[in-house]
Amino acid sequence: MIASGEYIKGFTEIIVCSLLSEGDDYIYNLVKRINACGDGAVRITNPSMLMTMKKLTDEGKVRSYAAAGAKGADRRYYSLTELGAEFYRRNAADYLSAAEALKILIAGGLKHAGRKDD
Repeated sequence: MIASGEYIKGFTEIIVCSLLSEGDDYIYNLVKRINACGDGAVRITNPSMLMTMKKLTDEGKVRSYAAAGAKGADRRYYSLTELGAEFYRRNAADYLSAAEALKILIAGGLKHAGRKDD
């Protein structure tokens, strides 16, 4: 069986931008929110999320800042920059189209979609 983290590779950046478009968040909670979707069919680990956040931060799509957490300890929060918001707006529909195409291909390819091969 394929590790479930493999299922969302390539989609992680757009997923993070989508979640951060709803408001600032910290890594542990982002991981928790992603893993709660789909009854655990798709999972991401904290190290994978750290790598994604580093990439998005380096590209200027996300910025981080320290703030007090609910229990008093400082947490590193992440927010979407204007560049990240633009990336999300410009690419969300393409990612959804790709996900739909993958669904068709995995379920049986063109024949499943009602099309015949040429």
